[in-house]
Amino acid sequence: MNTFAVLCILGFLFSFCAACVWLRKRTAAEAAILGAVIFFFSYIFGSMALFVVDRFSLFRAAAAALAIDVSVLGAAVFFRKPKPFSLKNLVDIDFSMKDFIIPLVVCIISLPFVSVKNEVFGMGQDEGVYQVQALNFMYDDNARQKDIEEYHLLEDAEDKAHFEYRIKGLGGYDIQHKDYPETVYDYNVSPVSGIFHGIPTYTAMLAMWGELFGAEDMADIETIFYIMAIFLVYYVCRNLRLKSSSRICACVLTALSPVVLWVAKSTLTEMFLAVILLTFMYIITDDEHPKQKWLSIIPAAAFGCYHVSIYTMLPLFIMVYGGMYVFTREKQYAILTPAVTAGYLASFFMMKQVQPMYTMNNYSSVFVGGINVYNITKVVIAASIGLIIASCVFVFIVSRTNKKFNQAEFSRKLSKSRIFRIFAAMLLILPLAYIAIKTLGKYDNWRDASHVAILGFGMNSGIVFVCLGGLLALFTTGKFIENNSRLVIFVMFFYCVLVYSAFLRFEIQYYYYYSRYLAPFIPAAVIFAAVSLDSAGGKIVYPAAALSLIINMPYIRLQKDAKDDTRMEWSVLEDVTDFVDEDSCVVICNQYGQELWLQLRTITGAHVYPLDESDPYQFVELRKRYENVLCISDKELPADEFVIYYKNVINHSEDDLNNTGEFVPMSLKYMEVQDDIYVYSYEKYKMSYEAAEDYRYFSGFSGIEGDFCWTAQENTEIRGRLFPDDYKATLSFGTVIPFDNLDTEEISVTMYINGKAVGSADITPENNCNDITFDVPEELVSDGENIISFETDMWNTADVNPNDNRIVGIPLSSVVFEAV
Repeated sequence: MNTFAVLCILGFLFSFCAACVWLRKRTAAEAAILGAVIFFFSYIFGSMALFVVDRFSLFRAAAAALAIDVSVLGAAVFFRKPKPFSLKNLVDIDFSMKDFIIPLVVCIISLPFVSVKNEVFGMGQDEGVYQVQALNFMYDDNARQKDIEEYHLLEDAEDKAHFEYRIKGLGGYDIQHKDYPETVYDYNVSPVSGIFHGIPTYTAMLAMWGELFGAEDMADIETIFYIMAIFLVYYVCRNLRLKSSSRICACVLTALSPVVLWVAKSTLTEMFLAVILLTFMYIITDDEHPKQKWLSIIPAAAFGCYHVSIYTMLPLFIMVYGGMYVFTREKQYAILTPAVTAGYLASFFMMKQVQPMYTMNNYSSVFVGGINVYNITKVVIAASIGLIIASCVFVFIVSRTNKKFNQAEFSRKLSKSRIFRIFAAMLLILPLAYIAIKTLGKYDNWRDASHVAILGFGMNSGIVFVCLGGLLALFTTGKFIENNSRLVIFVMFFYCVLVYSAFLRFEIQYYYYYSRYLAPFIPAAVIFAAVSLDSAGGKIVYPAAALSLIINMPYIRLQKDAKDDTRMEWSVLEDVTDFVDEDSCVVICNQYGQELWLQLRTITGAHVYPLDESDPYQFVELRKRYENVLCISDKELPADEFVIYYKNVINHSEDDLNNTGEFVPMSLKYMEVQDDIYVYSYEKYKMSYEAAEDYRYFSGFSGIEGDFCWTAQENTEIRGRLFPDDYKATLSFGTVIPFDNLDTEEISVTMYINGKAVGSADITPENNCNDITFDVPEELVSDGENIISFETDMWNTADVNPNDNRIVGIPLSSVVFEAV
């Protein structure tokens, strides 16, 4: 077990212990889930800090996470220390099966649907870019801004232009334009220097899992997030004191949501985003420990270090904290209301430091009224300061009202207030009305209208279950108002589902890829419906959930064995890397550039160039610089120039957009396309001939002895492949000639190219076993096939060993041609 694995294991153990200390009188399963949450949050915080200073490595991230976990445990012990102090009183965990069976059974039922993961996508979209960057981290390529060394080795301007064009075609390798606002990006590195797309804290977790269990299994971390989400849904429902029937249905509908299943099979950020939001909901609904709800700022901070969309969630956090202050008048919410904006502002600068282009470009939805990338930083600062001031004024005003405030009485009065209940109902109706009106005005057929986001939320949350819950909520809004925790769920549904669908993402361009943005909020929709339907009991809840599952069953069943967004299997990537070493040069065809270009560079250390089909001399020029030139192609190449090393079939799989459901355009079929992949060695020209490796080219030599072979006759030859040029040809020898036992003092060697002598040399006791060099003029060299021959004096091995009667000449180890 390596040091990195030890750090990760210790980090989780300390996180689990911290959860056990903090969550007294809770089950061990709950402590394990919260321990995992603490560990991953710690890893995110530690990674982000390292990314900001551009000092990230997997080892440092694990060490930073461990340090945070130890600190969390220390804080838990300090603040929760019992009297009298003892380990038994400190850790009071229930090891029964209570609150464990239901989510466990749901996980067992659901895991087969997410166990088959999508495989290699490569550059071009987020899922593949995250895989490539995770490989970089695994192979210790951690610099924020990358450069491509091969580009600097090119001398021809056209070659450089082609290289630039191809590297810029790798979607997700962001190269900043000259007119982009000043950031940490350094234009002086090179025209092909870039920064990987996305905030890398997620890819740091992918890399962690890949380092522990292998690159091909990095996506399995999504299964861990999926399990955590299911358990957290159950614990939130428990906090809300829902019936067992409602808890079961909420867990099942979340677990078997088609888009949640799809995300859990992919290397995308949204599954852990769901975990972050569920952790926020778990803490803010924990009414047994109301004084600890300030801890909900931690998942909000984790969100700010994890995903750039934090700016879209900031209004939600402000509404929740501000609302909770109005309803409770507790000081913790007075502090959290402005503090969450300050945390957001800090996260903006951290993300801008780590990935400036991705961060600022993701604010495009607010680029109105003259706002753009050139002034977005000033806008964010001004808006944040304004929100902080407004939050403080809001808190001040609320704190000065009703000095004799009674929380229970206040909630009871509002829940009984007809005006406030109508207001709450209108919060549900108005966004839906806006969506309906906009849909009718924008689309003239159902096929297009079916892409609206609200319908995606409905289907993926259980259409019957959610619609019944929403309908009942219109008439029972008082039930949400009279309980603060349920009011939080109401607000989250209003913002994350209704406002999000109306204003932030009105339509889903196509399923499943763009529907992933809905996945983090599916639990909020399901839990909201479960709260609304809870009083109806199992006679309503179970049939509604069952009907929802039946409607979604075609999409659910399809997820079990499907591999969406898969361009190549991990096994093929591993096979290809076996033929490449760090001294190789690889020319990669355009078909497989996104899947293999940057990946091969990272894994093997080899230089990789894009194939330039317009340049007939590309391989010739590369052969001058590299001894071993490989070509990865999607088609067969001429046998007189290329020797095949490897051939396989790649299964390219993606959802079929032409075969979708009638009601919601989620795919009902996956397209499977097979492509050929070949790995060739470029052998038209070969500059080095090693006896031990290239004996098949040798003629007239004895058998291999170690790394050399003796010439077995006066005239011997090597079948070579050279390009016309002036060379220095160097002969190296594997052992000495035993002159002490011979009657001669010299062995003469003459070298010929295609029958024309290029020079002679004598081997004597003084230069015995030294290299011999001949100058080869270009006019003797043919393009391609050449006969390299030697005429040598011979001697009888019986003079040295009476039992050996061979006639031999020189012990040739290699012949190497170096272009002059």
